[in-house]
This record gives sequence, C-alpha cells and structure tokens, in this order.
Amino acid sequence: MNESISNQFQYLPSVQQIIETLSDHPVKPAVMTEIVRQELEILRREIADGKQSVASKDDALALIRPRLNSRIRMLLETPLKRVVNATGIVLHTGFGRAPLGEHALQYLLNMTSGYLNLEFDLNSGKRGERLDLTDEYLCLLTGSESSAVVNNNAAAVMLVLNSLANRKEVIVSRGELIEIGGSFRLPDVMKKSGAKMVEVGTTNRTHLKDYENAMTSRTGAVLIAHTSNYRVMGFTQKPAETDIIDLAHSRGIPVIMDLGSGALLSPESLGLPREPVVSEAVSRGFDVVTFSGDKLPGAGQAGLIVGRKEFIRKIRKNPLMRVLRCDKITLSLLAFTLSKYITNSEMPDLPTFHFLTADRKQLRSKAGEIIDKLEQKTGKSLNVEIRDTETEAGSGSMPTERIPSVALRVSAAGVSEERLARLFRQQDPPVIGYLKDRQFYLDLKAVSDKEIPFVVNALNRVAKDVQTGQK
Repeated sequence: MNESISNQFQYLPSVQQIIETLSDHPVKPAVMTEIVRQELEILRREIADGKQSVASKDDALALIRPRLNSRIRMLLETPLKRVVNATGIVLHTGFGRAPLGEHALQYLLNMTSGYLNLEFDLNSGKRGERLDLTDEYLCLLTGSESSAVVNNNAAAVMLVLNSLANRKEVIVSRGELIEIGGSFRLPDVMKKSGAKMVEVGTTNRTHLKDYENAMTSRTGAVLIAHTSNYRVMGFTQKPAETDIIDLAHSRGIPVIMDLGSGALLSPESLGLPREPVVSEAVSRGFDVVTFSGDKLPGAGQAGLIVGRKEFIRKIRKNPLMRVLRCDKITLSLLAFTLSKYITNSEMPDLPTFHFLTADRKQLRSKAGEIIDKLEQKTGKSLNVEIRDTETEAGSGSMPTERIPSVALRVSAAGVSEERLARLFRQQDPPVIGYLKDRQFYLDLKAVSDKEIPFVVNALNRVAKDVQTGQK
C-alpha cells in the first residue's frame, strides 16, 4: 500500500469520535453507528482510489460530517419528495404516472385513517369479498360480466395466463412481443406464468392463417397485445381482431387482450388522440381484457382485469390472486376514481383529464401569470420566454401522437442548460423540466394552478443563484 495513503488512513477518526462531534439527531444509536461505519468505509475507498485526501483528523471530520448530516436529514424526511412536473408528460412513469387530486386524497384520508369494510358485508354481517368493491363499476363501464384487480398490469397478464393456459401454449404475433419500462418483456412474463409462448407471423406482417396453423389441442389461449409504446408502420399486415376471435372461438380457445394503457372513455370525445377503449375490446368479443389503472383511467397503480364470468371465476380462484391482491389504499382510490366516470359530465373530474385537455390558450395564460409574478431582478439574470411546444401523454399512451402545449424557455448568459436543469432540481420542491436542442424548458401541461407559486419561487431563486455564481 502507498505510504501516503497508509498515513491518511491513520487520520480517520473512530466511529465514536465522529458520533460525538455530530449535532443532536433523533436517530437510534444502533442506526447512527451503522451509518457512520458505512460513510467511513466510503471515505476509506475514496482515499485508496486517490479521489480524496486528508492531512489530519480535522480534515477527515470536515469531509465526513456534512455527508452524515445530509444523509441523516434525508432519512428522516424520507427519500420521496413532491416534485413539480414541468416535463409536459402527464402520465410520467418516473413521477408516479396519473396524479391524484385533492378530492381523492381527502377520500383516502377518510377511508384509511380508521377501519373500513374491505372484506366485510354490511348487509349480512359476514365476511365479504374485496374485489366486489370495484366490480360493479368496472362491469358497468366496460360492459364485461365480471372483473378482478391486482397490483399492476404485468401481474394481471401473468395471472390471466397462469389461470387459463398454465402448461399450455399461448399464440402471440411476433409484432406484439412488447417490452415495457424497466426492460420487462412480455415473453419473460409469459414464461413465468407457466404458459408456453408460440410465436406466429413476423415483426411487420401476420396473417390469419398464421394463427390457424398454430392452433392445436395444446393451445390454451390466444394473446393479442396492444403495442401501446410503439407503432409498426409501412409494409405491415395483421388480421382484424374480430377474425382472430371468431377463429379461436370456433376451436374453443379463449382470446386475451392486453391493452396496457386502456381507456374507460374515448379520448377522441375530449379532443385527444385515439387510444383503445376497454368497452370496445369487450364488445368485440375478447374473453379477458387487462389494462393499467394508473395510466389513462387516472387511478393509482393497479392491474384491471375484465371479461367473461367463467374465466374471471378461474382467475379469482387462482392462489396467485392472493399473492397479487391489492390493499385497502389501492382499492379505495380505484373505487373513488371509477365513481367519477358514472357522473353525468363531459369528462371525469380527475387531474389526468384536466391536464391532458388543457389547450394552449389556457397554458399561455398560466405562463403569463408566472412571468407577471417574477421579481423584477429575476429578469436581469434569467431570460424567460413563452414558447409553443408539443408533448406526449406518457406511459405508452398515444405513443406516436403529439399534444399541443406551452412552455417557458429559460436561459442565462454563461450558464449551460444542464446547470440550469440541475439548479431547478435542487429547489424545494424540485422543479423538473427538460432539455431540447441545447435549451432548457419548463413545460406547463402538467403544472397545476396550485403549483404556480412553486415555479415562480424556483425561477426567482435560480436567478439569485445564477447572479451570485453558485453551483
């Protein structure tokens, strides 16, 4: 070992010495000791790698104390932070997809701060079924005979395949072997379900005869997956879904539709790009349809399963249903969200739809309000301009469609767009914009009226940081 590095290690204080120099923290001694040990080990590796150097015990303490204070503060506050979504992407997976409104949160508080009839029948006084809490809503809104709810759509697909086609073959077009976020692929989900995947056709062209030739006595189901996060265009061919359904049903084979980002009402009726509607899939004859609750439906994370009663009954009785079932918070939020769809109004009173349908006139007004509220000296450090932009829904919804929006383009002399983005992320709450063509933007599509003060304050504070040269 290099002698200078060996000497530096001698300057590292003991765990107890470090703890004695820290400010008072309401942290258990055992936890504090472990955190200090971890940070000491990190500093030791940095010294060994030549990334840090210390010439005395005071140097070592000066390095490690701020790190410890920052880490302890973060642990006490929890790493989850509210952020202002100025990316323009309403259903941003990184930010939790569909935003929840104040009415939903108040409902959750009322439901979950005490006890609730999650599995208790108030009429009979006997044990009830938690899936019945949302069943009527889902059946009314989709035209299905029955339903089930699990914790996400990938789980829904796996559960359906395991229930209907375990140790059997499932036919799927090669053009629909999708990969969703986080590198999770449909073939991998199918394999875990116990079903054997039988690929038919090619990436761009699949014919009805391909499905027919693959059907045997070992076929348990046909799966059609909506390519919600991409489109195959050009020299393409695929049979009508109704033709596939008729063919499969003539052989006694159920057909499953994985919609992914399924809508409970037609987005076109709200002036938005087209996206598959769950009720249309049910009416076309699909036996089981799965889709996500936290995408276009506007609820929390959940995998929603609707379809024919005989198949949903098998799904509900599957032991995996217990493994994948939802808790009281998810089901409460889902029931509240679904209730908004049955009211006599043009669109559900949900943040997702308010954001998606906001037009440029409304967004320009919001942008003007922000600029009007900026401190006068902010304009001396930052150049803030209103620009028409285009965004997307997010989470694989309407993947090739652009949605009109408005953004603030922010720049500062001598300051890179990357540094501006970092400064806005460091605000409280963090304001997350995006970079495009070496410019930094704060898109207002998914910024609520109540978040305008956060954006104003962030702009004012960043202007001060830029003016004083802080990094």
